[in-house]
Amino acid sequence: PRNSFLLSLRDAVTRTLASNVSIAVEEYNSKVKTENIAEGESEFDPTFEINLSTEEATQQQASAFSSPDKSRNKNRNWNLSLTQKFVTGTDYELSFTNDRNKTNSATAGLNPSYTSELDLSITQPLLKNFGIDLNKRNIYIAKNEVNISDYEFEGKVIDIISNVENVYWDLVFRIKDLEVKKKSLERAKDLERRVKAQVSVGTMAEIETLQAQSEVASRNESLLVAQNLIQDTEDILKNILNIDYGSDEGLKAIHPSDRPEMVIEEINLNNAIKETLLNRPDYLGKQKELENKNILVKYRENQLYPTVDLVGSLGLNGLSGNAVNVTSGTFQGRSKYGGDYGQALSDTLSTKYFNWEIGVNFSYPLGNRSAKSQLSASRLEKAQLILSIRDIEKGIIVEVREAVRQLKTDIKRIHASKVARKLAEEKLKAEEKKFEVGLSTSFNVLKFQEDLAEEQGNEIKALIDYNKSKIRLRQVMATTLKANDIKLQPKENS
Repeated sequence: PRNSFLLSLRDAVTRTLASNVSIAVEEYNSKVKTENIAEGESEFDPTFEINLSTEEATQQQASAFSSPDKSRNKNRNWNLSLTQKFVTGTDYELSFTNDRNKTNSATAGLNPSYTSELDLSITQPLLKNFGIDLNKRNIYIAKNEVNISDYEFEGKVIDIISNVENVYWDLVFRIKDLEVKKKSLERAKDLERRVKAQVSVGTMAEIETLQAQSEVASRNESLLVAQNLIQDTEDILKNILNIDYGSDEGLKAIHPSDRPEMVIEEINLNNAIKETLLNRPDYLGKQKELENKNILVKYRENQLYPTVDLVGSLGLNGLSGNAVNVTSGTFQGRSKYGGDYGQALSDTLSTKYFNWEIGVNFSYPLGNRSAKSQLSASRLEKAQLILSIRDIEKGIIVEVREAVRQLKTDIKRIHASKVARKLAEEKLKAEEKKFEVGLSTSFNVLKFQEDLAEEQGNEIKALIDYNKSKIRLRQVMATTLKANDIKLQPKENS
C-alpha cells in the first residue's frame, strides 16, 4: 500500500537492537560493573607521598643550671615515601626523610645540623591474608560481576528480540484475520443480494432479508474491531522499534513482508535440555554468583587464622652540620661530622651508618567470634544459592519440556485446522446448493459461512502460533541470538 512501509522480520530485529531504549539502559549496567575491576586492581597501586614542613618551638627549661633558660629549635623537614601492596599480601614502605635543625643549645656540636635517612620496611603475612588468590579476591569478584551483568544483558536482548518477533507475527495474524473477515463480509453481502432477489420474486419470505442484513451488520462490526486491533499492534511494534508516532514512518502503516512458514525440525528433548543448561544466561549468571560465594568462603576461612607476619627493615642514615666549638667545664670539643646537607646525604648513601631489624609479629583475638560468624554466614549464603540454582535448573527443564511439547502440539493443530477448513468449505458449498433449490434457509448458510471464517482464522492462528512457539523454544533454550546470527561484543575485562 502507498501509505505504508515494508518491514521484514530481520529488519525489525535489527532496528530493535539499534534503537531500543531498554537495551541501551541495560548496557550501562555492564559498563558500570567493568569499572569495579579497575577499583579492585587499584588496591595494588603504589602510593607516592611528599611531606614538606617547617616548625619552630620555644620552651622554658626547668633546670636551674640550664643556659640559656629558654630552648629554641627550628626544624625544616622534607620527606618522600613510596608504599605498595603486592598480590602476595606483602606490604613495603620506602621512605627518605631529611631534617635541618637549628637550636640555641650551648651543647649542640652541629648547628644547624642535617640528618638524612633512607629506610625500607617490609611486612609479609604468613597465615592470615597470605596468598595471591586471597588478595586478588576483589578483582575476581568484580570480573565475575561483569560476567553476570553480561549474562543479564544477553537475557534482556533475548527477551526483547523474542518480544519483537512475537509482536511481528501478531501483526501478520491481525492482517490475515482482517482478510478473512473481509471475505466473510463479502459472502454475507452476496447472500443478502441473493435473498433480496428471491424475496422480490416471492420465492422466499421477507424475514430471510432481515436475517441476512443483521449478519452483514454484525460482520461489518467485526471488521472494524479487526482494523482497530491492527492499529494497536502496529503501535506496539513502533514503540519497540523506537519509531516516533509523529514521524513519517510513525504516520504510515506497517506492511510485514515475511509470511509464516512451517519448517519442521526434529528435536531431541534430552539434548535440548543439555544445550539449554549450557546457554541460559540466568543459569550461567547464578553459576558465577556461586563462584563469588566460594571466593568469599575461602577468604572467611583464612580469617580464622592468627596474624603471623614476618617483618623486616633496613635503614641507612647520615649526619652533618656546621661544626662549632663546645665548651664543657675546662674541656672544649668540636664535632668531626661537620659539613653541609650534601655531606649528610653522602654519608647516608655510603652505607657506613645503618640499622636493620627482622622479626615476627603474632596476634590473635581470643574467641575470634567475628571471623567465625562471618564464615558461618558466608557458608549459609552459599548453601542458599546452591538450592536456588537447583530450583532454577528444575524450572528450566520444565520450560524446555513445555516449549517442545507446545511445538509438537502446534504442528498437529496446523494439520487438523487445514482439514477442518477444507471440510468447512465443502459443507458451505453443499449448503449453498441446497439453498439455491429451496432446501435450506439463509440462517443455515450464514452459519456455515461463519464456520468457514472461523476455521480459516484457526488455520492462520495455528500457523502463527507454530512460529511463535519456535520463538518461545529459542528463548527458553537461549538460542535466539544464534538463530538470528547475532553476536554480542564481549567486554575487554570480562
